[in-house]
Amino acid sequence: MKIRIVVYCVIFFCFLQAQAQEEYARYVVRELTSKPYHGRGYVFDGDRKAANFIRKEFKKYQIQPLGDDYFQYYNLSANTFPAEPKVSINGKEYHPAINYLVDAASPAIEGTFDIEVLELKSSDKQAVEAILNNSNYENKFLYIDEDLALKHMKAPQLKEVTDQLKKAGFHKGLILNSQQKLKWRSLTYQNEKASINTRSLWLDPKVKNVAHVKIAPKLIPQYRTQNVCGFIKGTSSSDSTIVVTAHYDHIGAMGKKIYFPGANDNASGTAMLMYLAKYYAANAPKYNVVFLAFSGEEIGLLGSKHYVSNPLLDLSKIKFLLNLDMAGTGDEGVQVVNGTEFKPEFDTLVKMNKDNELLPQVLVRGPMNRSDHYPFFEKSVPCFFFYTLGGIDAYHDVYDRYETLPFTRFNSYARLLIRYMDHF
Repeated sequence: MKIRIVVYCVIFFCFLQAQAQEEYARYVVRELTSKPYHGRGYVFDGDRKAANFIRKEFKKYQIQPLGDDYFQYYNLSANTFPAEPKVSINGKEYHPAINYLVDAASPAIEGTFDIEVLELKSSDKQAVEAILNNSNYENKFLYIDEDLALKHMKAPQLKEVTDQLKKAGFHKGLILNSQQKLKWRSLTYQNEKASINTRSLWLDPKVKNVAHVKIAPKLIPQYRTQNVCGFIKGTSSSDSTIVVTAHYDHIGAMGKKIYFPGANDNASGTAMLMYLAKYYAANAPKYNVVFLAFSGEEIGLLGSKHYVSNPLLDLSKIKFLLNLDMAGTGDEGVQVVNGTEFKPEFDTLVKMNKDNELLPQVLVRGPMNRSDHYPFFEKSVPCFFFYTLGGIDAYHDVYDRYETLPFTRFNSYARLLIRYMDHF
């Protein structure tokens, strides 16, 4: 009877611990995706509010700063959109983030412009120069149906053409139409020409088409932002360190009403980092553990690049680095970038997952340069980049919200990461 009671108590404790993992993650994601944070970009102090929240949580759980302060400051350039854009075509007003998105590198523009429906059939130099040098396009917007253009060229060629048209020519701007879902991003610069991405907008080339456009971005060449850096001392005398990273920034807002919540990308990864910090604050690790929450990832890995160039910890002391992005699903398991580069470490992770029946699968992937592990990898720091698979497909749009993030395997994922960190 006593043995049965002990078993029940252990099961109940594990259940409570699992509930606490997800409960804390939901608290973090709900907060970071709320309206006051304005998409955690570089407009309306979104990134600073997020950094202050992470610092507050670190202090609450007595996680020490790495160095003299929790914040590591640096400057970046950002093209921001403090005012909501206005676009109407042929008298019909369209809704930003639903019907269209302004290109993140667009300059300011306001006025009424004729639209030239352009049939793009070639990407060769002569064809592009003919468009750029056509004075009949002066003060007009050029409309290009990208799906039709892709019948004549490959996607990289089309991008090369549209990139050129954003930088030069008699035309005033571009309307790039596609059936694909609308995705936004952050950029550090402005192009010469305004550009608008629409979805499922068909224009009849035989009639006169007119656009009224008002776009008022603000390019900030020296915006002060910050990484958030926490530290937990290990119980051993070794100065070897496990590092956990995640980017807390997202792509911001277009005016006060429209913002991109970034629940999965990457409030969820930030929540996992913060949960691990909270856990190890209460369960002292063997090795030192450093927690780095980066800004600047969405705009070019700028936070992690700055840290690697100005490390607060000798990079040679890093035993292993775990970079966490998009941790809110897991229906189909987790992908591990660099698994091919650190095969023994990856095999250990796979075995742990199988032995403990945690995630549906742990899949391997080779090197990739699109997240914050990469500047460390370039400096020969052993590292993995994790992201969960399955579930929602919202990404870089207004639909990546707390309310639709399932947290499907968050508890199992957290337990796998803890077991993995503890095995070193």
